[in-house]
Amino acid sequence: MKTDFLSQCYPDFSKELLYEIEKYALQKVFKANEYIVKQGDFIKYLPILRKGCIKVFCSEDTIDFLLYFIEPGESCIYSFAHINNEKQAEFSAIAELESELLLLPIDRVKLWIKKFPSLNAIVLNNYKKHYSDLLSTTKQIICYNLEDRLIEYLNTKSKIESSSTLQISHQDIANNLGTSREVISRLMQKLNAKQIVKQDGRRIKIL
Repeated sequence: MKTDFLSQCYPDFSKELLYEIEKYALQKVFKANEYIVKQGDFIKYLPILRKGCIKVFCSEDTIDFLLYFIEPGESCIYSFAHINNEKQAEFSAIAELESELLLLPIDRVKLWIKKFPSLNAIVLNNYKKHYSDLLSTTKQIICYNLEDRLIEYLNTKSKIESSSTLQISHQDIANNLGTSREVISRLMQKLNAKQIVKQDGRRIKIL
């Protein structure tokens, strides 16, 4: 069933709510690097991640800026913000890895929130989680230098992928940290010299 994982992540969900979600929600697989939402789109679904990883970011003047990652069992707080309005999305979401999502129609979510108070658990849990993520991102920008932010980013990616070896280009890292490829390449050389990472082509091993 589509909702089996929800009963594990959110044990307070009633059988009636799970039945409604099973009936109306869509289940879809997105390939790695495939857009789930593009900045400027109208939000039609509230996504809940079943498998994989989703990257949420915003774009400004051709620069992409990483906001946070969504992991299994989580949703997107920015999508919640569009439940009661019809404004265009001010963010993008892309599959970092091949990802399986449960897509809850926004019109149904509006009804379910009123009918099933337990659904608010998703809102509250994800708000607290991603609010903390956004505070951390803001703190990194204000208080950390770019080298520290790069190390934090690589450690986060390693945790998400459950691997100490990452296959990612300097350009992709630069895009996520809002800087240039040349700057990232210089920093990676520095981290390599410090034996914090080992670079082998597009493969980065965290030591």
